Amino acid sequence: MAVTESAMAKEGLGKMEKLKALLHINDPGKWRTVVANAKNLLEDVGAEQLELEIVVNATAVNIFDATDQEGNQVMRRLFLEAIRDLAQQDVKIVACRNSLKANAVHEDGVPDFVNIVPVAITRLVVRQTEGYAYVKP
Repeated sequence: MAVTESAMAKEGLGKMEKLKALLHINDPGKWRTVVANAKNLLEDVGAEQLELEIVVNATAVNIFDATDQEGNQVMRRLFLEAIRDLAQQDVKIVACRNSLKANAVHEDGVPDFVNIVPVAITRLVVRQTEGYAYVKP
């Protein structure tokens, strides 16, 4: 009988700390992949065995801009719903204040399930020193 990576990971998780993962997105065209990666990881490992954080910077923060009329609003709304669903499963969503400012996204319009940090690169580095695996789709 073949043992899958997933089965080995789950067996090993019973004996160790939770898995810690950072998904980094700076390209708005990667939202579909980031959301899929997060959902797949949650489904495979389970929320109780995972600390997952999505760090958003550069132009990817534009998804939080309610005044943006250039993009596809239907897709934006669908991705925001998917991101909200992830946040409800204890996935931390973190946006970079510098990127919000640089892209003229007003903080007061950012959804309440998004945490804002001063500088995304600092967050990424600190989390990696805390043992988070860095993933950039």
